[in-house]
Amino acid sequence: MKYLKYLFLVLYIFITIIVFYKAFENAEQSTESSDKVTDTIVGAIDQITPGEESITNKVDIEDIKVWVRKGIGHFGVFALLGIFTTLTYYFFIKKQFLSIIIAILSGLLTAILSECIQLFSEGRVGSFADVILDFGGFIITFLITEVIIILFEKYKKKKVVSV
Repeated sequence: MKYLKYLFLVLYIFITIIVFYKAFENAEQSTESSDKVTDTIVGAIDQITPGEESITNKVDIEDIKVWVRKGIGHFGVFALLGIFTTLTYYFFIKKQFLSIIIAILSGLLTAILSECIQLFSEGRVGSFADVILDFGGFIITFLITEVIIILFEKYKKKKVVSV
């Protein structure tokens, strides 16, 4: 467990850096990276369901691109961030209430800052809707992770009492 907290810290920092790095991309770079992810996903799905069953025969590619950008690029990345932020603050801050407050504020601040950065990136715009989407991904996994932590703590206490 001693080294696990450092792994969570490294992953927390790594994902946060990715969020800000991607926010600094100009519109052309952002579109190019989103398109690469979309092409990879569509290619993988088409391997499973080729021909007439292909996803591109059923769904407009532009809708898929929006789903990838919003679902993976915003919600998904912040969902991962929510897990590792929660675990990092849980292991490094001993007061549970304080770790919860700092984790939530950290997630919200990261969502707001990443959208504000886009205001200064060529061809990009920051969006309040994206802040909500980002923070939504964060808060959902934050809550799930907190429930797991609480159950783990109860299990540990129960195990100690029964010994």
